[in-house]
Amino acid sequence: MPNLSFLEHYRTIIKTPSISAFDEKLNMSNKSLIDILSGWFSDLGFSITIQLVPGAGNQFNMLAKIGSGEGGLLLCGPSDTVTCDEGRWQSDPFKVKQADGKLFGLGSCDMKGFFAFILEALKTIPLNKLKKPLYILDTADEETSMASARFFAE
Repeated sequence: MPNLSFLEHYRTIIKTPSISAFDEKLNMSNKSLIDILSGWFSDLGFSITIQLVPGAGNQFNMLAKIGSGEGGLLLCGPSDTVTCDEGRWQSDPFKVKQADGKLFGLGSCDMKGFFAFILEALKTIPLNKLKKPLYILDTADEETSMASARFFAE
């Protein structure tokens, strides 16, 4: 993995559409984003498990794990976003816009940007010294049926 900056991670995540909608014409798979994230976490030494969520229209969960032992910490967030009317945006919703000390883009704070923050925080953690495992879970369809989180919990 190239040593990407926080903004490079953020921009890549935001530009990868993963809209979740009850309307099949608008609903998108999150697989492209799962593939990107799983590559980044794998490059950091995480083992990756990807699950196709049954009956959820080509949606996936990704669980990244590093470390061993019982317990540990799970950081979890969905990679899907709500639908958007691009005509109502003042900028391209799939491009990060920086203005007034803020970052704007579809999913920038709920919830896709979360993964850029995790990747940035991991730069400061000696992952080879963890005493318990660290898990990163990316789910889908949080904006619709929650089937992804329910499937993982089962």
